[in-house]
Amino acid sequence: MPIYIRKGPLEIPPGSEKDWASEEHEDYFLRDPDQARDSLPQPYRMIAKVVECLIDQAIELIKIREQSREEEKLKKKTDIFQPATEIHVSRRVNCVAAGENGSFLFVGLSEGLMVYSLSGGDWICGWEADKLEVCSLSICHVKNLTYLIGTVDNMGIARLFYFSEENLHFVKAINETEDISKRTVCITFKLSHGGDYAGVLLEGSGECWLEVYKLPKDSWLKELDHAHTTMPSTPIISTESAGTHLSEPKITQPVLLMKIRPPKPITGSTFKSVQEAVQKSDDSSVFGTGQNHAISSHQWEQQEAIFMGMYEKYLGIDVPKIPEGETSRHTMFHILQPNKILHNDSETMQSAVPNAISVHWSGCHNFFIYQLAKSIKDKADVDPKADIVWPCSAPIKFSAVSSCTSYLALALENETLAVWDLKYSGFPLTVVALPEGRHIGSLYHLEHNACSKEPPAATRAQILVWCTDKSLYLVTAAGGREQGTVILLRESTGTSDNQISAVSPIHSLPSMVLLHYWNSTVELFNVSRCEPVCQFGLPATHMLASPWQPVYSLDTENLSLFLKGTEKVTPGETLSAENDGCSVFVFSLNMLIKTPKPVGDLSENLPWEQKCKLLLQSRLQTLPERRKQISESWSLLRKQASDLMHRDTLSR
Repeated sequence: MPIYIRKGPLEIPPGSEKDWASEEHEDYFLRDPDQARDSLPQPYRMIAKVVECLIDQAIELIKIREQSREEEKLKKKTDIFQPATEIHVSRRVNCVAAGENGSFLFVGLSEGLMVYSLSGGDWICGWEADKLEVCSLSICHVKNLTYLIGTVDNMGIARLFYFSEENLHFVKAINETEDISKRTVCITFKLSHGGDYAGVLLEGSGECWLEVYKLPKDSWLKELDHAHTTMPSTPIISTESAGTHLSEPKITQPVLLMKIRPPKPITGSTFKSVQEAVQKSDDSSVFGTGQNHAISSHQWEQQEAIFMGMYEKYLGIDVPKIPEGETSRHTMFHILQPNKILHNDSETMQSAVPNAISVHWSGCHNFFIYQLAKSIKDKADVDPKADIVWPCSAPIKFSAVSSCTSYLALALENETLAVWDLKYSGFPLTVVALPEGRHIGSLYHLEHNACSKEPPAATRAQILVWCTDKSLYLVTAAGGREQGTVILLRESTGTSDNQISAVSPIHSLPSMVLLHYWNSTVELFNVSRCEPVCQFGLPATHMLASPWQPVYSLDTENLSLFLKGTEKVTPGETLSAENDGCSVFVFSLNMLIKTPKPVGDLSENLPWEQKCKLLLQSRLQTLPERRKQISESWSLLRKQASDLMHRDTLSR
């Protein structure tokens, strides 16, 4: 076999310089010398070009395949479910609310309030008032087929109704006055679980305050039962005006328990001595609002002048202030059940009757908690003292409490989210910050595992954060050493049609949330899998009414969805059909998802001794892990202490 041997010395030929300008840029000498690459000699230069060409072809092929996969995902059609029942309403519907037992549907209309039966869609009773639109509803189940209904109309008047024995009874107009100069506007009307208390947030004359009422529901049951036996049934109450009510039995009126006002701004002290300031403070075991201090006005002015002089160059940015007339923009309150924060005993913790109310005011750093189990006086406490004050690092922007009031989420104006465990430990779970450029718009709890009666083995809460740019995040807060996580569920889109207009968690379904879009799409979204489950479509003759602010309601116990739909009309007929009736479509979610029975429900019927035994057994199983964590913590503390002592010795 012939072998060809090259004549001459066997040396690697030097790299040629003729094609340097074609391979490199003309300004190659301006680059960092450490990052410059020498030109390879032949044949390695040719091999490098072939390898780079293969890499480029592989990257192009990967991009094509990824694009095709994304197109396949878009081509995958989501199942669209049609409504099971249609309830036709003769007037314009402003809001709807479903009863807890799935028997009734309460509808707020352009001229009053109506009640419909869900079994056949028949009208039962109603309350009518000319030129009065019910804009919001708050429903509370009291007993059997008895409900409390709180309404707010377009003039900001809050009214309380009682529904029993298929009859609707008017109870009280909270803030209705004859003098228009003293008129107040109701911002929020909430009824507690079980109907024991009611909270009304009012605003008027540039001020904002919260009124808390004790509702005598037991007396109402007896009085209305007696009225039903002595007088004939009156299924509808017709009124000529909002202030005239006919055919109403006399019942006990709600009692004003307390009137809570925002904290006053901190100013110079009016006390003459420190002893007088100490005497005015009742108890120093909790944080206060800072009102009882001994700093004079002169000291405040002096300190402010020093601060402005030191940080004048950093204070050039104008801080946005709350405009006048928007003092309640970020004010929110929640009615709480017994929890560890209020140091309740074991018997009180088992009770489902609320015993506290929490509130945070717009632009305020503090979160206030007031106890409701106080003796009711003849005159309501106008300026009650908060039992607990939580100071935060920034003004509180939004807050959300789970339906069982076990977990509390506070969103601050610096776009951080703090989650607290109220019921079991009373300690914070996590503090997370949203990505830069995201601003919190509202908070929602995913409460499937949060509301179990037994304390969970691992405390964990999930909160949906809907940002102002219409993006949606999932925040998971866990106790112990686990840190909170922030996961992006829906990115903000450039087009308004694909943006989210409303978010509604479904408490009875784990990791399920209802999303409404501006393009009239209603979607059931699985948070754990981060994918849509199905969509809800209306008949071809109807369309979703006002998709930018949809009218809907969820029956979490019977898994039913109620959507307001209007008939499709031509643009020329829109004005004439504006005040016509509409339909409420009922969708059943039972056929979509079969929820397994929670494991915690198996021990509900066990005696108290066996429950304690199971709890102790689970506690003993985690004993080795807890001992390991304690030993690691002590070792870390000893190491830090020795390091500090060593540094102190060296500094001396």
